[in-house]
Amino acid sequence: MKASDFSVPRRMSGSAFVIILIKSLRDYAGLFLTLAIFCILDSDRTLTGKVEIFAVLSAAYLTLSAAAAAVNWYFKKYYVDGGNLIFIHGVLAKKTTSIPLGRIQSMRTRRGFIYRVLELRGVLFDTLASKSAEIELVLDDNDWKALLSRVEMQEQEADEKNPETEETEKADGGAVRMSFGNLNLIKGAFCQNHLQGMAVLFAAFAAVYNTVSTVDDHAVARFIEYVDTHAGALSFRPSAYVAVAAALYLVVMLLWIGKVFLRYAGMEVIMDRGMLTFESGLIARNSSRFSHDKVCTVYVKRNFLEKRLHGSTIVLRQALNATDEQRGANMKIYGSDTAPRFLEWWIGKDYGCPENIISAQSGAGLAVHAARTDMLVLFSATIILCCLGLYTWTAIPAIWLPISIAKGAMAVRRGGITLKEGHMEISSGKFADIRNYIKYDNIEVVRLKSTPFTRFSHRVNLTLSTNGSTFTVRSLKEREAREIHEMLLFFLYKPETA
Repeated sequence: MKASDFSVPRRMSGSAFVIILIKSLRDYAGLFLTLAIFCILDSDRTLTGKVEIFAVLSAAYLTLSAAAAAVNWYFKKYYVDGGNLIFIHGVLAKKTTSIPLGRIQSMRTRRGFIYRVLELRGVLFDTLASKSAEIELVLDDNDWKALLSRVEMQEQEADEKNPETEETEKADGGAVRMSFGNLNLIKGAFCQNHLQGMAVLFAAFAAVYNTVSTVDDHAVARFIEYVDTHAGALSFRPSAYVAVAAALYLVVMLLWIGKVFLRYAGMEVIMDRGMLTFESGLIARNSSRFSHDKVCTVYVKRNFLEKRLHGSTIVLRQALNATDEQRGANMKIYGSDTAPRFLEWWIGKDYGCPENIISAQSGAGLAVHAARTDMLVLFSATIILCCLGLYTWTAIPAIWLPISIAKGAMAVRRGGITLKEGHMEISSGKFADIRNYIKYDNIEVVRLKSTPFTRFSHRVNLTLSTNGSTFTVRSLKEREAREIHEMLLFFLYKPETA
């Protein structure tokens, strides 16, 4: 049987068993560690007895993992028949899953360190009809390339049956390949909200605290007692607090940039025949290949730093049919100003030419909504500080108050919605200019919502939902919002006219 022959059922390569074994070891690791800890903490057993029990548990753990991996590998087969990818799995009750190659909306791969050593890649196939991955295979490079060629061949045959698609392909030309430098990526990560790195920092602190507290509870108690006794001598000047805050912010910024660099280093993007492929990652190389239909929104953000450095943040939000990797399924590009290229690929080359059909701007209600949390926190903090007699510290809420007011005013300035021929734009953002581009045929729900103040302000909220995102445009004039609502309903029921 040739390497590229998928006409008969076949198992994954022998090297794939190693990957499946590692996953099986990971699945049973929790059970093994729990039993091992009970064994070590058992005071009725001698050291020799604990070692023997631990050895028996280790052997059982390895045997169970190897057996589960062998069954998982042996009873999984796949092949291609009549333009369908067929997946056979199951031991007692065999299951057969068939997916037309032309209906595969997303193909994602992952290549961690072990994958790359063994020259393998995990491949996941999605369709819009399912909320989870249809098939997950571990393939070597030869099988992956051969299967990808079969998928592309099937797509080409489907395109040849559609004259309109064929003409579009000829007009667009060949594939376009784009590479994004790591320096550009670091620049884009630096322009983001570095406080996102707090999650990484807190996770590290939690791990350290958990380790220290489990090693010796008495040591932690003694440390707390020492700090309490010498609290007066350990007091710092305000400048020291500023220095600590600056150092903490630097650590958080570096953690965030490092996280982005590990995930998106060496990114390459290929646009071809309505399909987009991108691959990135420093240690583990992850890739995704998806079509127009999988994208529901193109998100473009430009804050002050990105504008100064001629960059932007671009996100291609996909339909909610991905697997447990959904949180990382959306394609993100930091630091690049290539938004027009992606909009041309998704909407068409004339995306910026159509005149506005109708537009509406958000009102003062959006400012109240944007600043409501800040105002509540500032009011509560001021009352607490005054009750404690810390009148000097009330300067902090006083300084933050104009910032909160400015945030609300800028949200009003940027908030709005514009309908054009073929697509719509939703603008938002406070300290950044954010634009979401949506096609009319991706809209699934349109809703108008009145507020308790609508009878006085004559303003309402407009909510739009796609298969992968939801947007609420607040404080629109009631007349304009209703007109937009009617037009969107018209496009929703007659998308071919959009």
